[in-house]
Order: sequence, then C-alpha cells, then structure tokens
Amino acid sequence: MDNHSADMVEFGPRTHLLVTGGAGFVGSALVDLLLARNCSVTVIDDLSNGSLHNLPASDPRLTIRTFRVGDPAYSAAVHDEVRQADAVFHLASPIGVQLAHKERFAVTSGILESGCAIVEACRLHQRPLLYTSSSEVYGSGRDRPITESDPVMTDLRPRWGYAAAKAAVEHLVAGLFFDFGIPTWIVRPFNMAGPRQRPVTGLVLPVFVNAALRGEPLVVHDDGEQRRAFLHVADAAEGLLLIIQCRSLRGRPVNLGGSEAVQIGNLAKMVVEAAKSGAPIVTKPSTAVYGERFAVTYDRVPDTSLLTTMTGWRPLRSTNQTITDSIEHMRTQRVMA
Repeated sequence: MDNHSADMVEFGPRTHLLVTGGAGFVGSALVDLLLARNCSVTVIDDLSNGSLHNLPASDPRLTIRTFRVGDPAYSAAVHDEVRQADAVFHLASPIGVQLAHKERFAVTSGILESGCAIVEACRLHQRPLLYTSSSEVYGSGRDRPITESDPVMTDLRPRWGYAAAKAAVEHLVAGLFFDFGIPTWIVRPFNMAGPRQRPVTGLVLPVFVNAALRGEPLVVHDDGEQRRAFLHVADAAEGLLLIIQCRSLRGRPVNLGGSEAVQIGNLAKMVVEAAKSGAPIVTKPSTAVYGERFAVTYDRVPDTSLLTTMTGWRPLRSTNQTITDSIEHMRTQRVMA
C-alpha cells in the first residue's frame, strides 16, 4: 500500500509520521506511542516548551529537528518534512493561560504562523493532518458537560487571543478536508496532565504538585469551586491515534478529555494528600494574579460521547492515578537534578 495516497492512516514499520511539538508534554507521549507501534517519527520542536530529555534521542527511528514551525527561514524544511511524512500531527503551540495573558501578540501570532505553515504544506503535498486545538475555544465554560456543538466564544480580553487563533486554524484545517479532500481531524483537548508536565507553564496540576513537594502554599484561585476534568497524557496519546484512524471524525471537532469532574479546591487537597505534604492551601482572587482584564473560566468539563461512540475510546487512568504519576515524575526529576 502507498501510505502517501492512502485514505486511512495506518501504524507500523512502513509508516513515517511528523509530529510538531513532539518534544513537549503531550507530543513526547505521542512519540513514545508511535515508536511502540514500530513507526518512524520526525519531531520538529523549537524547545521553547519541550525538552530533548523527553525523547529517546538514540532511537534510530527518531529524527529530531529543532526549529520553530512558522519561521520563514525554515519554510523549505517544513515542506520537506511534510512531503516525506505519511501523516502529520500538529501539536506545536504556546502553552498556558499565564503566557496567553502576558504575551498576547506573541502567542496569537505564533499559533497562526505555525498553523498556516503546516496547513499550507499539507495542502501542497496532500498529507493527512491532525490538529490539536484547545478547549479554550469554548470560552468561560458551561454548567454542564461541553459538546462539540456548543458555540465558540471570544472577546478582546488577552486570554481569548489564544482561543481565537486556535479557532481560526480550525477553519483552515476543516477547509483542507471540505475544499481539497485532504483527510484532517480537529481535536479539542481538555486539561491534559501527567508526567513531563512542567510547573513553569502555569498549568494547575504541575503547579500544585511542585508547591506540595516544596512545602509551599498551593494557591487556589477565587472560591475553588470551578470544575475541570483531567486526562492522563497516556490516555490522551491513545485518543489521538484512534481519532486519526476514524473516517467519521474527519473535518470536524472532537473533544478529548477526562470523565471525572473535580473542583480545583478539592484537587489541591488531593495533591497534598497524595504527596504526603504539609503544604498549606490558600485562596487568592484570580484578578489579583492576572489583573482586572483576566477572563475567569468556571466549569469546563467535556462531553466525550462523540469520541467514545465513534472509536470506543475511554480514559483508563483516574484523576488520582494522574496525580500520583505527576508526583512521582517530579520527584524523580528532582533527584536526577
């Protein structure tokens, strides 16, 4: 079979995948899984969020290229790597609400530049593309599980530049499928968590784990009653592979997230208990951290019934397991350092 012209993406020793952002948290978990399926993989990562320590650099099936997708100086290199791949996973992106709030222009332009570069290369070389968008596109959240048919919301507060850019690239990715017939998939992840996630990103679970291990206060924003559903990164990687193998999900958004809704105040307690830490838990208004223009999100829990119905995917690891694995990884990193 000629994988380059195949309508379906298969995984095995004859398959070569390109993963942008492959040295990052989710990207490296995906690379691990692809290598376990005997694929060859090329990673493009500028290492702004990722680390070479996340990758098995000595594996002869793995090629690592360190530049920023969207940088005009590397346009030819992007086209060359896309042309050689059987399919592309585009995960490269700025990370975190904290960064989106502080560096609106850089974050928004970075998402758009990398997205446009990958979409154009996939259009020219007719390569299947899976794009990881974000649950941020749903805005401030709902008091019920969010479905893919819920409206995408945004305004001009700094946080939503990230969401607007992600949503714009979704339209380009959908256009690849509906206008050009190139298979594409749009994934909206919700609160991925687990080993290799770094506290510097400002994401809540690694921030809590880092504080608990240091015996420092775990800072819960506002009343702590806002709910999230956390998904172990290994379950997320499995989900990405199932999505890209599903014809029925082409050209449409699909939620990828956990099934256990947890209040952030309770998450802090779970982390302290799992870490056997005496660290205190304190509350602070989010506006005191980010300023008055900060867009607060309340409950953001996904409805993943579309994904489950179409692929049979279900998360295998609980929130407690995700917390435990995060703690053990961070402890190990501290010992190694």
